[in-house]
Amino acid sequence: MNNDFELLETILYTPDNGFYLLEQHLNRLQHAFKDFRKLDSSLFQNELANQNIVEHLNKKVPQNGSYQRVRLLVDTKLNVTVEHIQLPTPTSSHETLEAAAASMPHIGIVLDLEPFNLATDDPFIIHKTTKRDMYNISRKRTNCDWHATAQQPFDVILWNKNNEITETSITNIAIQFSIDDKLVWKTPKVECGALPGVFRSFLLQKGEMIEDVITVQDLIQADKNGYPIICFNSVRKAYRVNLLTVGN
Repeated sequence: MNNDFELLETILYTPDNGFYLLEQHLNRLQHAFKDFRKLDSSLFQNELANQNIVEHLNKKVPQNGSYQRVRLLVDTKLNVTVEHIQLPTPTSSHETLEAAAASMPHIGIVLDLEPFNLATDDPFIIHKTTKRDMYNISRKRTNCDWHATAQQPFDVILWNKNNEITETSITNIAIQFSIDDKLVWKTPKVECGALPGVFRSFLLQKGEMIEDVITVQDLIQADKNGYPIICFNSVRKAYRVNLLTVGN
């Protein structure tokens, strides 16, 4: 296996609570170590203790009362890099799906024009790394823009060759459905080709949503019926999005 990649965790630092969901980030990182080492014994040959990672974070990230977006990178020789950028005080992110659904969607998102071509169990899909070609290609294909207006695509929803949606280029996703006259939040199964995100696990553990197969047609129909679509990750937390058509 090519060793030209790094494991990546993107972590929110808040003045009140420090590194948000840090234990879950560390658990995911350790799981990735083990999985890649099983695939190629030349990778991640030594152990990297969580305590050492925390020491790197505490040393590098300014704890001066500001919000920080932190990128924790670990290469295949276990060299650790910590990058950070100051964030504005958040005003439109939520810790629950219901709170996000009650807000107005101010971010546009589009469905990719074609399925991704990797296997749904590809290690670079199920683990977060710097190898992001698949996501970058999808963004370019749909003209996503990090500085998009509300009617331009900020992000793109990916889907596999079985017409099952998986995630976006930077978040997991949940959609509300009506089942037996009850409103239920669903998020795509990891087996469909979704990253097991830290905030995703947080919402599942709280019982806010269930895992299920969600087809492209399910998504389109739910949107037509007015059901909310929520994107989320552990930095932005949960926020409502507006499904656009390519070309809007």
